[in-house]
Amino acid sequence: MFVIIMGAGRVGYLVAKMLEAEGHDVTIIEMNKERAKELSLLINGLVIEGDATDQKTLEEANIKQADAFAALTGRDDANLLACILAKHLNPKVTTILRVSNPKNKDVFEKVEDLKRYFDFVISPEEIAANYIFRSIITPGFNRVIFPKDGAEIVQFQIDENNEVAEKVVKELGLPKDSLIVAIYDEKGNLIIPSGDTKLPKRGQIVIFAKNNALEEIKSILERKKS
Repeated sequence: MFVIIMGAGRVGYLVAKMLEAEGHDVTIIEMNKERAKELSLLINGLVIEGDATDQKTLEEANIKQADAFAALTGRDDANLLACILAKHLNPKVTTILRVSNPKNKDVFEKVEDLKRYFDFVISPEEIAANYIFRSIITPGFNRVIFPKDGAEIVQFQIDENNEVAEKVVKELGLPKDSLIVAIYDEKGNLIIPSGDTKLPKRGQIVIFAKNNALEEIKSILERKKS
């Protein structure tokens, strides 16, 4: 996949490194001259010093051949304009719009005329705040959050001291708004469970659940043997 990233602050740089680690081609467009020079030594892909809201800059980055365009600066207006321009130049490109102000995210998603210009709207600040909030309310999980759906993927470690260790999945009594999606034994072997799957003595359980079920799940999985 060929991805163009606008803005290489902490978020943009981390995304670029993750993409490169997975074998994808990355081009970064960065306005700051010093930052662009620094990035050219840190990533394998092309780094262009310029403004992604300018058509010539996007064309220099080869936007017409890009699979995805991610506008990740801290300036909502510039990100929005760049996504509009990218879609205009390449209607097939997938656009990712970063919104720093969560209030703007609601506006961008509600205005129908704007929706066609971006495929995903991401607010790192909102995601981080939600993650912290959920960690305070139900601590003790490694988690992936689905804010719109009110659900999370959580990971839980068990050992021989847990009451659920070596029990069959259907006997755990988990709430209805939850589903065990994966089990890893102590050697790291992946098991896609059914109701008749027996939990390992030691390992990890990965559960997809609604937020309102997490307290009950935590209580069940943390319960120790008498």
